[in-house]
Amino acid sequence: MDAGSTLTNERTRGAATDTDSFTSSSPRPKLAFVYNPRSFGAMALADAANGLCDLVWVVDTSHPEVESMTRLLRRFGPCVDVAGLSIDEAASKIAEHAPQGILSLADDSLLWTAEVAIRLGLTFLSPATAARLTDKHVQRQALREGGLSVPRSWLVRHGEEETAWSTIASEASFPAVLKPRLGAGSRDTIPITTPDELRALGALPRSFDDHPRDFVLEEFIPDATYPAGGEGFAGYVSVESFVSDGHVTHLAINGRMPPAPPFRETGFFIPSALDNEQERAVLEVASRALTAMGVVVGCLHTEIKLTPTGPIVIEVNGRIGGGVPQLLASANGVRMLSLAMRLALGEEVVCDEMPPCNRLAYLFYVQAPEELRTITAVEGLNELQKVAGVDEIILNRGPGQNVDWREGNLGYVFSVAGTVADHVELRHVYGLVASLVRISGD
Repeated sequence: MDAGSTLTNERTRGAATDTDSFTSSSPRPKLAFVYNPRSFGAMALADAANGLCDLVWVVDTSHPEVESMTRLLRRFGPCVDVAGLSIDEAASKIAEHAPQGILSLADDSLLWTAEVAIRLGLTFLSPATAARLTDKHVQRQALREGGLSVPRSWLVRHGEEETAWSTIASEASFPAVLKPRLGAGSRDTIPITTPDELRALGALPRSFDDHPRDFVLEEFIPDATYPAGGEGFAGYVSVESFVSDGHVTHLAINGRMPPAPPFRETGFFIPSALDNEQERAVLEVASRALTAMGVVVGCLHTEIKLTPTGPIVIEVNGRIGGGVPQLLASANGVRMLSLAMRLALGEEVVCDEMPPCNRLAYLFYVQAPEELRTITAVEGLNELQKVAGVDEIILNRGPGQNVDWREGNLGYVFSVAGTVADHVELRHVYGLVASLVRISGD
């Protein structure tokens, strides 16, 4: 299915046009894109913008990963370097290119982009909403105030641990999860099973990048005693959504494979294996969560756990989930990166219902064993490539490279993507990944 047959854009209410509303007869609008190398790749972004808008890359070359990418980025549009600039100075420099929209798809730049957008008079998340979507402590408060069921949580500030541990240990119930206040991808996320484990930590663990920061301790959301997400699947899902002019539309429910210890993602698939009643309950909770966040425009990725008492929000992310554009394009034809750009450019996008899926699309992230620190061999990938339903295998960490569970989802060894007919075939392919490939190391 072509996304244009499902998602209609409106330049004004009631005036529907084709998906490619910007034609060569008039200059394409400019979109200031705040680039982050840990988000989506330059080629994928350039493809999403093709025929829709001209990209103006906003880069901070004080980060080595960004600086090394600027040569490639300039092939697809000018670069505006904001390294060392204040928000006002950065906004003035971006304004020289007269963009009609601004967009960020990375957690750690949402708030900065929101502040710049206000100064430029462009459509984006408000600073208050961006804070709710990136600060786990603030988000929990907003969800609670919005009437949603959330686990109890405590903020632990760097340097104040000695006082905090004693109070929390006496108030909290365990098991619990200690996670960075600001962060994504399960980096530095630690299970805490007893109060003694909490006290034994002493100082807060430094980040994977060796920076001190605040953490949030949350009571662990209990698992269902039955396979709530489907036989062989994890008991949580994510909802992929967008908001246009305050109207929430859900594009898909994304199923999950069981995580690797402690909380590392191992795979996603669209559509999920939920039944109709579960779907309705999950979508209702996702809608309420986005309302609680105060989202008026943008693309969202909401993680929801399936518990015996009903769906509970794990986290709301103010950007597209990793791997989701690839899954949606394969499953139902929606081009989500292009959709995010259209929303940022001020288009009103209408979708009457969740698009049907023609195929089941999956993306597996294969993680190293928790104790491994260096990869010595990854064997069996050639055999796996021959399996029906396997379209692409990408090696992320090869022999001689380091791995660390603290790096979270991004530290996976290799990924496997493809499409299958149904969830039975999905389980079969997932089993073959485990049986055919062997990861060894020290």
